[in-house]
Amino acid sequence: MKVIVSKDHQGHTGAKEMRYDQMIPMSESPDRVDIILGALNESGFFDLQKPVVFGLDEVLRIHDPDFVKFLKDCYTLWERQFGPNGFATAYTFGMRGMDQKPNSSVHSMLSCYTFDVCVPFVDGTLKAINSSKDVALTGAKLIIGGERSIFSLCRPPGHHASKDLAGGYCYLNNAAIVAQYYRDQGIGKVAILDIDYHHGNGSQNIFYERADVLFTSLHCRPEDEYPFLLGYQNETGLGAGENFNFNFPMPLGTTYTVWEQALVCAIKKIKKYAPEVIVVSLGVDTFIDDPVGGFKLLSEDFSDIGKKISQLQRPTHFIMEGGYAKAELGVNVSNVLSGFME
Repeated sequence: MKVIVSKDHQGHTGAKEMRYDQMIPMSESPDRVDIILGALNESGFFDLQKPVVFGLDEVLRIHDPDFVKFLKDCYTLWERQFGPNGFATAYTFGMRGMDQKPNSSVHSMLSCYTFDVCVPFVDGTLKAINSSKDVALTGAKLIIGGERSIFSLCRPPGHHASKDLAGGYCYLNNAAIVAQYYRDQGIGKVAILDIDYHHGNGSQNIFYERADVLFTSLHCRPEDEYPFLLGYQNETGLGAGENFNFNFPMPLGTTYTVWEQALVCAIKKIKKYAPEVIVVSLGVDTFIDDPVGGFKLLSEDFSDIGKKISQLQRPTHFIMEGGYAKAELGVNVSNVLSGFME
């Protein structure tokens, strides 16, 4: 399995996030990539490739042009007003009735185009965002070219980003961008299997009214966990997308015995749909010791997850999402991929 990775993510660092009553260093940090690469090397994943540089055409197939311009301009505007070396984040968010388009004020843009304080901008953020989508799209290009499986080691992650909103560490929705790319390259049907601890609200929103991309998500139930307002079982799609969206919410404290049953159900849905390509939003924050998780999966469970996904017997594109238990992060990711390759 080829692994696509870039060093251009490294400048996206130095900001902080709010965790309940305190500001702490970002859990989504550059060392996550180094940890994963170290574990992959130990497991025999030696075929590392740099990404091809893509433009914005593929991005604009998913994301609103004004939102993409905001991502490009945000830190420059912030730096112009507040000087270098800080980090930009919103302190208010657009609400119902606040429907004006943002002007040149960076505050109005942050208010309009972000939905939480976990998407800070620093000097290196834009470069990281661009490299992350390049890592994803390069993997898709290789799948189109005949590869049976690819791991795109994306950073920052993407599944919380919707058409015109960033949040939850996510700026561009890498999984959605590659799903659309597959469609544009002639692939008839694509399935997204999101196994991150948190619901992939952005991916769901993007494809909610479409039948050509099936979305399935295993996650902590929205009564208990971020992003709170999406991810219920009764959200099954709208219009043409009815019955092409399947959520499997589970309570805090879920163990693999229960989680595995949800995975089996999701795999059955995907088999019935019969996609030509599967995109896996690979989050390992379901691990028992993850600092932003609440499930109780063990490292050995991730090997079985990989084995079960391989039973779909389709070209499979793994896109890195969450996972923040640094000591076991690399092992957990490696176990999924190794289990899949077995």
